[in-house]
Amino acid sequence: MNDSMLNTLQTAKEVEGQKLSKPNSPVYSKRDILFALAMLVCGFLYWNLIRLPKLGAGVTVFAIIFCLCTALYLKNGGFRQTGKSLVILAVVILSSLVFLLFDNILIKMLNFIFLTIAVIYWICVTTGTTLEKRISIYMLGDFFNQVLIIPLRNFSCCFGAVRTLFIGNQKGKSLLAGLLGILVIIPVLAAVIGLLSRADAAFSELIAHLQFGISMDLLLQIILGIPVACYLFGLIFANRYKRNTGLVTIESVDKVASACRFVPGISVYTALTALNLVYIVFFLSQLTYLFSAFANRLPEMMTYAEYARRGFFELCTVAGINLVVITAAHLLAKREKIKVLQIETVALCVFTLMLILTAISKMVMYIDTYGLTQLRVYTSWFMLVLFFIFAVTAIRQFKQFNAARTLLIGFVVFFLLLSYGNIDGRIAAYNIDRYKNGTLESLDVKALGHLSEAAVPHLYALYQETSDQSLKVELKEALKALPGDGVALQKTFRDFNLQSYKAENIRMMLR
Repeated sequence: MNDSMLNTLQTAKEVEGQKLSKPNSPVYSKRDILFALAMLVCGFLYWNLIRLPKLGAGVTVFAIIFCLCTALYLKNGGFRQTGKSLVILAVVILSSLVFLLFDNILIKMLNFIFLTIAVIYWICVTTGTTLEKRISIYMLGDFFNQVLIIPLRNFSCCFGAVRTLFIGNQKGKSLLAGLLGILVIIPVLAAVIGLLSRADAAFSELIAHLQFGISMDLLLQIILGIPVACYLFGLIFANRYKRNTGLVTIESVDKVASACRFVPGISVYTALTALNLVYIVFFLSQLTYLFSAFANRLPEMMTYAEYARRGFFELCTVAGINLVVITAAHLLAKREKIKVLQIETVALCVFTLMLILTAISKMVMYIDTYGLTQLRVYTSWFMLVLFFIFAVTAIRQFKQFNAARTLLIGFVVFFLLLSYGNIDGRIAAYNIDRYKNGTLESLDVKALGHLSEAAVPHLYALYQETSDQSLKVELKEALKALPGDGVALQKTFRDFNLQSYKAENIRMMLR
């Protein structure tokens, strides 16, 4: 037999062993035990490499190690990467590289959540445990099942696998008991040593000389890493062997959805009609004010800031209300006269799209007058995402297509564009270029000083070019004040990113 056939037979035996064992007493193979040990290491590395709030190269390193261990373990179980899983893995890689390349803390925090969800989805797609093979609305069931139900119902499996390693002989049992004793006594040791250090200067100096503080930090990371390891192993082990993965099914999701549809259709349609009539009256009464931005003129007695800012909050409120109303209507209404529901939904979407276009026009006017800031870029991005969601929702009402897939792919593309857009660098470059060519009246150097390290090369280039001494002083102060958000630059590889590295080299030239 060749290696491929041997691996297939081994996998079949392992799966059969899982089926024959009791649900709460799984059988662990040597590979399962090795993977449990690997997850314990990953649990430690999770706390050791991922440092808030900077989230630098440590996240990238952790993601690579974790994905490599998981891919090898699943490959050994007979799970090959498909075209779909490879696409998701590519998204995971792109997401993880953001932490190595860029310095924007807010975007990296959001990206960390995005990366976590993407990794979990990659695991369930690779193992084929999604409710449907295609992307659909049942992904919501997958999310609930994979994030909460499966890892928590299999949380103790990591302990079971490690325990199997020790229970084969008396020495193993003794070693396990010893490790448990050390684990229990660690908090007591920390408290006692801390008290003794404060009580005696010589002992305190000895502990400092041994760098005990660092050791205690590592021990704390090991302890906190155990529940992380249990979660990760429980998730992947259960997906590999389909253990406790069937609690959420298509039938159960459909049953819950059917139970929610208790509101008579006529009640929903009447409410939607009333809401749409209000929007019609609103648009007619506010026609001049709402569409002033398209003609690039301000309503009387309003500044650019007031006009654009008020438009944004109108957009957020109306879009939020309409999203909730549309979701509630489709979730709660009994399936009768569905055409009426579709017409009402299209009307609400159209009204929201009109408001979004108006708000975007206002924001363009605002940016043209005052330049870019983080808030203006983020709100503009958010408005574009909302426009996409409502446009897809409207089209879906009269044309059959996989709207869930379109919305998911569209959101991923939008988010990756935001992540790789180098927002702070582009803000600094845009404002400086506008100031240099005379289309921006003044340059708010103080505001640019609150950006991330991405702004440093552009500020330094202007510092070298300008002959305005007062501006030079402002720019130098801004360069010293960066990075933004009051976060000191860390000097470890965990916090490293390329933009911070380049900015630090520029600062060295200023000293």
